Amino acid sequence: MATAQQEMIPAQEKARLKRDFRKRLQTDITLRLFTQRPSPIAVPGRDCRYCPQTLRLMEELAALSPKLQLETIDFHAQPQRAQDNGISRIPAVIPAVVIDNASPPSSPDSARKPGPSLKFYGLPLGYQLPALIDAIKSLSRGATRLSPNTRRQLRRINRPVHLQVFVTPGSELAAGMSLLAYAIAIETPRIAADIIESEEFPELARRYGVRQVPLTIINELSAIPGMISESELLAKPCKPAS
Repeated sequence: MATAQQEMIPAQEKARLKRDFRKRLQTDITLRLFTQRPSPIAVPGRDCRYCPQTLRLMEELAALSPKLQLETIDFHAQPQRAQDNGISRIPAVIPAVVIDNASPPSSPDSARKPGPSLKFYGLPLGYQLPALIDAIKSLSRGATRLSPNTRRQLRRINRPVHLQVFVTPGSELAAGMSLLAYAIAIETPRIAADIIESEEFPELARRYGVRQVPLTIINELSAIPGMISESELLAKPCKPAS
């Protein structure tokens, strides 16, 4: 892992991302980072080894476009914010579309309409950083690369689905599953996608019996090892009601 003093994103990659963001980002995106403040005193149970690096990475990423805004929330000092966002561990990143508060919703129902639920638990390095960036661009455009048939099926889902995808930074296959889970969650608010860096949360990985990545847990009921296709995922508990 890179240290907090090092550049998390190489200069050449920053230049490329700046150009890409200029072309691809449309709606403003908030990178909501749940972390903890540095403390000279070690508090038992509050160790967050990768919080400083994750903050540095998000700062570098947000600096690459005026359409990216970084919001940092102290997990321990603001527990209600963590609870409201369904965050139970840190570091955690939630990319979200910025809501224009200056423009009132057209109806009370529109004010309550949920947005896509995407989370990344851990430090998104290696193959996972491009996956997160792709999700940010898709959120900003309001469109994904899923097939038209998949999008039609997703619109028929009428119950909540929770996807938890366990990954590691060095697994390209796991990044592919992250891309798919994020895309599906962007297409329908009924599906929430959590990407979890398994090496940073070993107790959670042991709880779900993670022996290889990617491993996708659906609604706490089934575990799918390896990379699967759009149609295969929809054939699992994600399957729309007929």
